[in-house]
Amino acid sequence: MKKTIVLIVLILGVFSCSSTKTNSDKKKGVGVKQKTQNPNTPYIYKNGYLDYNIQPKLTVIENDSTYINELKFNAVFSAMYTKKLMFDNFGKWDKEIRPNNERHPILIWERKKLFENDNTLYSIAASGEETWEEIYASVIVYDNENQDCLSETYTKKDALINYFSDGIKNLKTDNTFYDVYWDMVNAPR
Repeated sequence: MKKTIVLIVLILGVFSCSSTKTNSDKKKGVGVKQKTQNPNTPYIYKNGYLDYNIQPKLTVIENDSTYINELKFNAVFSAMYTKKLMFDNFGKWDKEIRPNNERHPILIWERKKLFENDNTLYSIAASGEETWEEIYASVIVYDNENQDCLSETYTKKDALINYFSDGIKNLKTDNTFYDVYWDMVNAPR
């Protein structure tokens, strides 16, 4: 399962095209709204987001194509929100992947129990992007049976969305994640 997730996430960065399903109920945004000078993202939200969407992305692995779903929180104050959330809850990540040798890696936490009354173990790939066109923090989630947990048919999809959206709204102000993260990013490779 580990190799599959790593390979899918790696390929995701290289060979992806996508469509979007947006949660229109969240268009007012949550968190502290801050004005920007960017016409593409006129406002960003501290400890919040404008909205979220699940974006199915086409990935190609050894001539086979499949879709993988990514939960994106748009117009966040920091593209590292999902990374920080996972670090605050579970400590340092298990793996890092740098598609196209990018500076900012995708961070992966493997076999983590997210819910107190549920023994399901999840593997989470946390990422994000800050460009002139958009700013978002995102996750890809698989369970211990290698199921895409953000698919339309996954029974715990809404609980997972709530887990990450509530986590962003309640992020700690502690900077330990950023210290560890920037030490890793700036270390010679």
